Amino acid sequence: MNEEVLRLLGNHRSVRKFKSQELPDSLIEACVAAAQMAATSSNVQAYSILQVKDPAKRARLAERTGGQAQVKEAGAFFVLCAEQRRHRLLAQDQGSSYEANLETYLVGVIDASLFAQNLVIAFEGHGLGTCCIGGLRDDLHAVSELLQIPQDIFPLFGLCVGEPLDPSETKPRLATSSVLAIDRFPSDEEVRAQITEYDERMGQYYAERNLAGRNWSGGVKRKFAKATREALHGYYEGQGARLR
Repeated sequence: MNEEVLRLLGNHRSVRKFKSQELPDSLIEACVAAAQMAATSSNVQAYSILQVKDPAKRARLAERTGGQAQVKEAGAFFVLCAEQRRHRLLAQDQGSSYEANLETYLVGVIDASLFAQNLVIAFEGHGLGTCCIGGLRDDLHAVSELLQIPQDIFPLFGLCVGEPLDPSETKPRLATSSVLAIDRFPSDEEVRAQITEYDERMGQYYAERNLAGRNWSGGVKRKFAKATREALHGYYEGQGARLR
């Protein structure tokens, strides 16, 4: 077993403060090429990635993602997208139909997510820090207009990459036994016990950082107490996705 690979994966953390030094194009291209070897459904490679270099655009994206300064300050910023445009163009040129549905959209989302995780590992393997930006979905209509995103390309999230400004720590995760089920899924009561155990560990983690009283359950409760980003359905269908 390659312990170095496990150590690299186990040391992942989100970095939110970066040095402003740009990343070399050659490094970006090498990491993207490595990420392309991620698993992909039937080799359709239903994803694309947009690097945003323009400082003015990055500043506006930082505003559109809830004021996340790292979007404009990191060494590089990318938009990860599901993609069915090249498939549609291929079908048109071959005189065939392209039948988009929920499955084609999911294939793109899954392909893009697998590619993105490989990309994160590639960058972190070079000693860089990363931070995924789900806030990109706060106002996708504005993002799409700013970046002139074509039809049949579906932005999913952003990715900041760069040299960390300050050291940061990994955050405890659920116990492995909470996510690894064997032969059967746990009962509701077993899940509740797993949550309690995790809350205790997260409570200690926060208390050691002068955030006493916080735990995992509180964050999850706040996260899902109300529906968010309800315009996403309309945006993605307007881009050409078929979600039914």
